[in-house]
Amino acid sequence: RSCGVCEVGLQENMSLWSNVFSPLTVEIPAALAAIVALRIIFVFVRIRSSRRGRRCDGRFRSHPARTVAVLGSGGHTSEMIRLISGMDSGRYVPLIYVVAETDVTSIDRVKAAANAEGGARLPDDVYRIPRSREVGQSYTTSVFTTLKSFLYAAWVVIRTRPDLVLCNGPGTCLPIAYCALACRIVGWCDGNVVFVESFCRVKSLSLTGRLLYPIADRFLLHWPELRERYPRSEVISTFMRHETAVTEGCQ
Repeated sequence: RSCGVCEVGLQENMSLWSNVFSPLTVEIPAALAAIVALRIIFVFVRIRSSRRGRRCDGRFRSHPARTVAVLGSGGHTSEMIRLISGMDSGRYVPLIYVVAETDVTSIDRVKAAANAEGGARLPDDVYRIPRSREVGQSYTTSVFTTLKSFLYAAWVVIRTRPDLVLCNGPGTCLPIAYCALACRIVGWCDGNVVFVESFCRVKSLSLTGRLLYPIADRFLLHWPELRERYPRSEVISTFMRHETAVTEGCQ
């Protein structure tokens, strides 16, 4: 008989706790989803306002900006070297380079430029990530390599917590920029993205440019023809001016 009373009491307690926690199983995920949605809206409003004001979120920063610069091959690296050489080495520090695993020349070119010109900055650290897609690789297999690239990029962004992500066209910058955006949404880092389109893009954006246009805090072009098609971009006519624009805009 006492066992029967115990069972009844246990069932009543279980029913009571079930009534307490059942609403929470719905309300907590809904609340988290609402917080994430509001955070996404907030971040994109800041991105839009930073383009209108031509300044990044960190304009009142009292400490140096952790800067991640993504290097590509060929002309991309040459342009990035010129761009970084005009940045305040005391304000944008540490300087971290990200290069593709298969890129065997970019870091050597940075070192050569530093030795030859004295203006190129050597990195404080270097990270390598897999390419999303190699030249000639099938689109089917590129799905898996892209996923691998994003996983590596997420690790780099989480580890470095960049205030500024600087990129100018190589596909390697896509996973870094989007992972920085994700970390920015959850509040892990500032993750301001500045994209400088390649000088050779006169009438159309690169694929990387088209994919980063919606999320970049500042989107810099070299030719006014493109500015007409992408009104939230900025035209920078020379390397000297675009170096100045980046460093002044992310103070």
